[in-house]
Amino acid sequence: MRLQSDHTIARDSRTACEWQSFVDNQPKAQAMFQFVFHDLSTLGQDINSLVDCTEVVPIPAPPQGHTHFPAGLTNKDIEQACAETPFPTLPTDPGPATAVAPVPKPNRK
Repeated sequence: MRLQSDHTIARDSRTACEWQSFVDNQPKAQAMFQFVFHDLSTLGQDINSLVDCTEVVPIPAPPQGHTHFPAGLTNKDIEQACAETPFPTLPTDPGPATAVAPVPKPNRK
């Protein structure tokens, strides 16, 4: 699954290299995400009227293994956007290409 916002951030020349630096670096991605998420969650809000409930958010388990491509994909499938640094070389899972069913488009009347 790929979010359109992630796709756009990953390809914008102002953010592509930073985005790419998160590959196989979950601690860095989590550290950066917390600040961005905070800013987005308070956008347009009166922060004095919000209730802090962060103590109920669980701490995620540490990552298991390393970043990898699903079967059937390789570095050749990357849309390289960072001009300064090559995309990291990642292993590909063995087996047949991973099939993902298409998402049906809603009927619009």
